[in-house]
Amino acid sequence: MDLNLKDKYALVTGGSHGIGRAIALELANEKCNVAVCARNEDRLERVVEEIKNKGVEGIGIVADVTYKTDIEKIINKIIDSWKTLDILVNNIGGGGSWGTETYEEFDEWETVYEKNAGASRKLTMSFLPYMKKQNWGRVITIASIYGKEAGGRPWFNMANAAEISLMKNLAGKYEGITFNTICPGHIDVGKPIPDNPTIVGKPEEVSGIVAFLCSDKAKHINGACITVDGGESKSF
Repeated sequence: MDLNLKDKYALVTGGSHGIGRAIALELANEKCNVAVCARNEDRLERVVEEIKNKGVEGIGIVADVTYKTDIEKIINKIIDSWKTLDILVNNIGGGGSWGTETYEEFDEWETVYEKNAGASRKLTMSFLPYMKKQNWGRVITIASIYGKEAGGRPWFNMANAAEISLMKNLAGKYEGITFNTICPGHIDVGKPIPDNPTIVGKPEEVSGIVAFLCSDKAKHINGACITVDGGESKSF
């Protein structure tokens, strides 16, 4: 299926491994030029090389989105290089396994929020004017099933619920621009998974949906929250 993404410009945050890497390569397969940002320079460089090997432009930006200066670095690099952005995939997140069951002793609520919802908000608001100018854009935020139901750490749930709410509230307000959330369940990204879940997905089972949502074939999907969890979650 040709998704007509050739020559579009995309940014995938947290694109050096796992779901982010899979999304970046999926978009590159569709001949979309892809920038990725992450903290680990070595992994980032390897992914950029993989992107370029698909015959498209690849940009790597070493950045930590919890720092304002690094957010600005990402924005400046994209605009200096491409003058615009068509697709933003807010994939950076984390904190779901931080802390313990003694919730009142956890003191990094704000850090988790900024790493998830804060970064998504800042990048979305920064690139939105460029999408508005061209009357076309796709913003896709990777949250979690724990943004929709109880079961994870409350600081992680709260941050992911905020991301889902942001996308829903922006949907329908801007001509030609869609805002959607994907909520994966447990995904094998090469790290130990707490609680040994019986249902575990692969990053590519998320990335294919992202690519479709970026296409004009999905232009009427706006404000959706799509669960990708193999039936793991309990909410509707």
